[in-house]
Amino acid sequence: MSEQRDNVLLLRTIPYSDSSLIIHCLTQSHGRISLMVRGARRTKSPFRAGLMPLHQLQIRWKTPRTGSMGTLLEVQRLQPLVDERKMLAGQSLLSNANVLFPDGVEHGYAELHQAFTILSQQEETLGLPSAIWNMLSSAGLVGDFIHCWHCASEVSLDEHMYWLSANSLCSKCASGRGLELNSGYRKSMLNLLEGKHITLSQNYLSIWQHIIDESIASHH
Repeated sequence: MSEQRDNVLLLRTIPYSDSSLIIHCLTQSHGRISLMVRGARRTKSPFRAGLMPLHQLQIRWKTPRTGSMGTLLEVQRLQPLVDERKMLAGQSLLSNANVLFPDGVEHGYAELHQAFTILSQQEETLGLPSAIWNMLSSAGLVGDFIHCWHCASEVSLDEHMYWLSANSLCSKCASGRGLELNSGYRKSMLNLLEGKHITLSQNYLSIWQHIIDESIASHH
């Protein structure tokens, strides 16, 4: 067994026995890891104050001789990732990251950290879907709204695309099926994702949320 130290983002905690926890983290240099935290649920546990969600943490842990679950030895709570007004949105980011970056992946920390930065810098209405989309895009799980995700052909911004089976498709690949992504929607999304300050209508927001939900479900 050896000891490791790294910056981590805490995805979730699971009660184990009467007094312990199992935690799942995305680490900056070691991918996703699972750790046993012995005695963490006891009143006087030194881990209680440190294992706070929605904070960047620095931890020290012992790697196992066999299996994949190490043991947490020390935790230091660093800066918060979002302010209190966006805690529910922050929890949504953690929930989605837990699905998008499952056990065994070697990435996820940078993608989730950037997502929290986006959420912190924008109003929640646009900040949360923007943050989740950036996480999907950075992980290579979605394409853009310029090219067909099947044939890769470029689609003019004056034409429609179609959302079908968790893909944004040209009219030929969609064969007239799917949710229509009209030119106005596509132009709005491209401006938004390029960092321009725009306002999306409630209808466009609903379409984007539908696209995000299906994209995440397709990679579950």
